Amino acid sequence: MSSTRKLPWILPWLCAGAALYLYLNLFVLARVPILLSGDQLYFWMDAQRILHGELPYRDFFQFTPPATDLVYFLPFKLFGPYLWVTNLVVLVLGVALCGICFSIATELMELRLALASTLLFLTLIYTRLLNGTHHWFSVLAILGAVRVLLPAQSRARIFAAGSLLGLGCFFTQSHAGAGLLAVALWLGWKQFRASEKWGSRLADLSLLLLGFAVTLGIAESYFIVAAGWSRVWYFQVTYVLHYMVGETGSSFLGMPPWIGWRHLPSRVQYFTVYLLLPVVYGLTLLKCCAGKSKASSPEQLPKAMLLALTGSILLGEVVCSLNWLRIYTISMPAIILLLWLVGRSGVRRAGVRIVWAAILFIAATEIFHAQHGYVVAELPAGRAAMEPRDSEKLLWIRDHTQPEEFFFDSAWPGVYLPLKLRNPMFAEGVGLDIETRPEFVQEGIAQLDRKKVRYILWSPQLSLRDDQEPPTSSLAPLRVYLHQHYRKVKVFADEDEIWERE
Repeated sequence: MSSTRKLPWILPWLCAGAALYLYLNLFVLARVPILLSGDQLYFWMDAQRILHGELPYRDFFQFTPPATDLVYFLPFKLFGPYLWVTNLVVLVLGVALCGICFSIATELMELRLALASTLLFLTLIYTRLLNGTHHWFSVLAILGAVRVLLPAQSRARIFAAGSLLGLGCFFTQSHAGAGLLAVALWLGWKQFRASEKWGSRLADLSLLLLGFAVTLGIAESYFIVAAGWSRVWYFQVTYVLHYMVGETGSSFLGMPPWIGWRHLPSRVQYFTVYLLLPVVYGLTLLKCCAGKSKASSPEQLPKAMLLALTGSILLGEVVCSLNWLRIYTISMPAIILLLWLVGRSGVRRAGVRIVWAAILFIAATEIFHAQHGYVVAELPAGRAAMEPRDSEKLLWIRDHTQPEEFFFDSAWPGVYLPLKLRNPMFAEGVGLDIETRPEFVQEGIAQLDRKKVRYILWSPQLSLRDDQEPPTSSLAPLRVYLHQHYRKVKVFADEDEIWERE
């Protein structure tokens, strides 16, 4: 495209602007990191455990491949396990995602629309989460494979795409499987349209699978040797299929629970993204299959087809375990295709103006909220800005524990990194669903007893009467042990309890 010449000049400015915007959402005052939440906390905890010589599958629970643990472990090893390090990882991840979004968009549309799609993704999607979880890293690798294949499909590019998909599988096995299927279908569709011979199709598919298998095999090899093939297979495959597939949470469509009308704007955003994905993918697939577009080049249709296929199959994969975080993390293809469709519609000018207005409004709102309403305190992992509702609990535990002390947070790993505490159990936490296996509970009781853990942070959600206990629960022995060996010494405003060993 004619805009390719300008790309090297614009991309650094875009990345710098994205970094500044993310910094204002991740830090307050003079370099004080905001204490983040979300699924990334599990990977922070796992990285701490690796720092102490433990390994996933062998010494602590993990059902995803270990790449995200390593992403946090490496900077922890270099700089120490501090909160500013985690926020820096989230910032760099956001900039990388913006870079791949812009790079893919420029293959489909002019520079102004590509820029708008990238900034819409940054403000509407990524900043809503600020969660450096495994989904994002896997999607980054998958879209890297898409970007490699967009300009051409040489044998080297197909192998490289397979390798990137293998890397994506080292973060999230299900996402990469969906990405691999999408690329394979697209290669077959493209070669069918060109009436190429079956031998050529099979050769390309073999190269794709070879790149995938070689990269994934090399990445997993150390953990297979260290923990054993059977344990790696059990946690990454058997456990996921038996206990994780179909898990969506108790809220409507996997959205965050409704907590009042003041959060209506956020709820509108969630519904918008939920509706956006199937509508955009459906329209794009219809347009590509019909071969109709006002695109300046017919080469854009196959490119849009690849992006739509990838997004559609990723959407189908996450619908099996519907959750708003998963929907958001696989939405980048839809954001790009939305601008592609708007740019070729009869309402181009008005549509682009609406998009820019939404970008500016969301960005200003997010920065304002990020810079107000926090309590700043010194924690063992560094000075941090935290929500007032979290400060009471963290400061009390800080004042009653020492860094590197064993401490069990029963339902959520929110205290381990900020206070530099250690999880004494194989399990990352416990719950009332089938994900907490009876063997985890029995092993956990033995570990609590052997390590003489002084404090347990217990969630009242785990203390149900016998007649309220769901049939999936295995927690009864742990509750008995808690009441026999611990006494309640503190109840926080959110009703979480501190139990101290007698």
